Amino acid sequence: MSTDASSTAPEPQAVIAPLTGAAIFLVVVLNPGDNNAQAVRDLCADMAGLVRAVGFRDLQGHLSCVTGFGAAGWDRIAGTDRPAGLHSFREISAGARRAVATPGDVLFHIRASRMDLCFELASQIMTRLGPAVTVANEVHGFQYFDDRDLIGFVDGTENPTGAAAARAVLIGGEDPAFAGGSYVIVQQYLHDVAAWNKLPVEEQEKIIGRTKLSDIELSDDVKPSYAHNALTTITGDDGEEVQIVRDNMPFGSVGDGRYGTYFIGYARSADTIEQMLVNMFVGSPEGNYDRLLDFSTAVTGCLFFVPAVPLLESLGAATTPARESGPGPATDSGPAVSPPAPGPLGPHGSLKIGNLKGAPGDG
Repeated sequence: MSTDASSTAPEPQAVIAPLTGAAIFLVVVLNPGDNNAQAVRDLCADMAGLVRAVGFRDLQGHLSCVTGFGAAGWDRIAGTDRPAGLHSFREISAGARRAVATPGDVLFHIRASRMDLCFELASQIMTRLGPAVTVANEVHGFQYFDDRDLIGFVDGTENPTGAAAARAVLIGGEDPAFAGGSYVIVQQYLHDVAAWNKLPVEEQEKIIGRTKLSDIELSDDVKPSYAHNALTTITGDDGEEVQIVRDNMPFGSVGDGRYGTYFIGYARSADTIEQMLVNMFVGSPEGNYDRLLDFSTAVTGCLFFVPAVPLLESLGAATTPARESGPGPATDSGPAVSPPAPGPLGPHGSLKIGNLKGAPGDG
């Protein structure tokens, strides 16, 4: 995979915007009927103006919205060939651990320094879409002290910045029709914080791979092979780390005890994040899984393509009849098989694994 991000690539959406203090993660399912697909197309054409209008109330609020499309949603809304890496989220199962696949045609990742700005934009989006969509998942995220998650560790320390971030998340010449776009995987994790807090801090640090108070990475002679940051470090064929950009946020409701982390990872290739998830849930080698999953349960899972701004806006002018939801390409999935021990990324980013099950309706 090429490592350069061309300066001539189309303008990307705000996938590498600075981290903010508030976010709303809104995942919707498109209801049947091309009139509903057209409602989403019309919104895409107007999204930049809508963000400007709401954000003008506080120019220091850094309001942004990233819009992404699931495989079936892209088929209906764009009515064109899919980006090379777009498919429904593939479920991963290993023992009691499961990365579930859940419905999602369109993602709106709304960020700002203030929750009221996020809420107003989400409200305007849903007013525009009305009965065209059904909300599948809505999570309101917040900054927790110094960018910590609810298990007490700093999250997102290793995010690339600047040009390195652009190289990590923006599609280039490997798929030129979709250059400037990105892939994003989202998962909502619920934490058993009471059980986690019973662990000694030293054991927690071994599971995460960093010190809790000072956020320093453990040395290789101390860090176990099952540490979270060890299993989520992916290297390419050239031996260099393949990076992604995370914008995870805590969420929670103290009344019902449902709280955790909303994982959102942007990447140039979905293969990178999928390999991370295989390493976490299956193990690398198989059985050497992420012990954090003994305390965290994934309750959602979706994969989306984030088009560059010109392509997003052009969807509103599309005249190609949209395709109703149906089977995707035959290569999207196959029968579930027992997973072999995962290895490094193969040629063209292939995962070389057989434990990823396509979501229902994906082919």
